[in-house]
Amino acid sequence: MLPATTDDIVFHRLSPSNLLRYAQTCKTAYGAVSSYIQRTFQVQQLLSRFFTPSEIHYFRYWQSRTGMFISGSTALQFFDRSFYPDSDLDIYVEHRHCEPIAYWLTSLGYAFEPRRGHENDTLADALVQTLPSLYGEVHMVSSGFFESASVGYFGRGVANVYNFHKYNPDRKIQLITSYHSPLEVVLNFHSTCVMNIITHEKAYSLYPKATFEQRRSLIISTEGSNQETARKKYATRGWSMVEQLTHEEYRHSGSAFAQGGRYVGDSKCWTLPILPKLDLPEGYMETNTWELVHQANLEPEMLFLILLTGNLRYSYLVVDRSVQKYLTPALLDVSDDKCVYDDDIKKLLRWHRES
Repeated sequence: MLPATTDDIVFHRLSPSNLLRYAQTCKTAYGAVSSYIQRTFQVQQLLSRFFTPSEIHYFRYWQSRTGMFISGSTALQFFDRSFYPDSDLDIYVEHRHCEPIAYWLTSLGYAFEPRRGHENDTLADALVQTLPSLYGEVHMVSSGFFESASVGYFGRGVANVYNFHKYNPDRKIQLITSYHSPLEVVLNFHSTCVMNIITHEKAYSLYPKATFEQRRSLIISTEGSNQETARKKYATRGWSMVEQLTHEEYRHSGSAFAQGGRYVGDSKCWTLPILPKLDLPEGYMETNTWELVHQANLEPEMLFLILLTGNLRYSYLVVDRSVQKYLTPALLDVSDDKCVYDDDIKKLLRWHRES
């Protein structure tokens, strides 16, 4: 790790765009900013409250193997270079991949704490309480593409929430599982300032201009408990909550909340590599696409289809019917039920974006 310098005092007060502008002034400034970024945006530092150095590597291995990512306040702190002393670690994964992660956490000494009303449940009991009927319905969708819908108790996309606790010092981890892609849960968060994710290889802020330059957060109307409470919490932390755009901003193509198709890792995202780079396979997060639209009354809405088939290891968000039509031929071959096409889908979408 590079040594800290007095530059950090100044750089820490600069917004991301101002850091970039300063780095472009000369070679010395570029080197100083690059060094600062390497020292500051460290996932080891972010996770050191919860895991030992060797456990952090294992955690990133689980991210690579299961598609799990960090989001919520933890990911926001990473990008914002801030620290909330009482915050939990929120990790998100498709429900069908959650079991090994849950048991790994208990092997580290984290105790599973059942939710209220389920005090007598063991972890094994809790892991089988969710899902079967929904997955049965999903696999009956012949095309593999279907609309997002509100299902269950927790709000759109969430299958279950598992709480793990470790004492001396006090640490909490929430494992949030999703029916489909966990990105569906993120895009249905209470507002855009918390739409940030950290995978095993990259960290992505989906709305960085609004979140870190303007300190604004666009409210997304969605189901789920405590949405208004969460918005108030982030308002006290310095974000202005935006219910809807003005007509002037709506017409401005440079708005941080301009409507249109997006994908994870596009030019509107702030993307950072996670260092040190580990010898792990490339992930699939950038396969996901979505669209922010503003209705006639300028109320914002996140739009996407969900792609889930038996020949994909993960499910994905697909921005519209044109992308569905483009991908469908690659998903029609079911002659080998052991073959998965996640790499094919990722490759096809890259070609589609470049064309």
